Amino acid sequence: PPAIVGQTRNLNLQEYQSMELMKEFGVKCIRGKAAFTPDEAYNIAKELKTDDFVVKAQILAGGRGLGTFDNGFKGGVHLCNTPDEVKEMASSMLGRRLRTKQTGPEGKEVKAILVAERLYLRREKYFAIVMDRTHQGPVI
Repeated sequence: PPAIVGQTRNLNLQEYQSMELMKEFGVKCIRGKAAFTPDEAYNIAKELKTDDFVVKAQILAGGRGLGTFDNGFKGGVHLCNTPDEVKEMASSMLGRRLRTKQTGPEGKEVKAILVAERLYLRREKYFAIVMDRTHQGPVI
């Protein structure tokens, strides 16, 4: 009999990686970049020249905003008003484990954060590309 193969994910992109890819193909995205250190987060915030930032922990799990870090810090999504606040948030997130409903009790280590300008959205829409086995190709 043929072997039963479980579903595997071969392509997992974090939010900042998806943004970089979409920008490369002309899709308009918010201004922002990934930071891997608190100093890098500070410099990105300075480059954005705004006083309204969003700092988002980058892990492959939903519910980041409601998550808790292993150091007790609450929330993987925070609003900031200065580059110094951005650096402080980065220091509380990077290198820590974020627990959400999707990670399990062990959480996931935050190795990157997204530092971006905050936008005031009237509507929020989600976009996904998945493989359709019936049609043997991607669908939106």
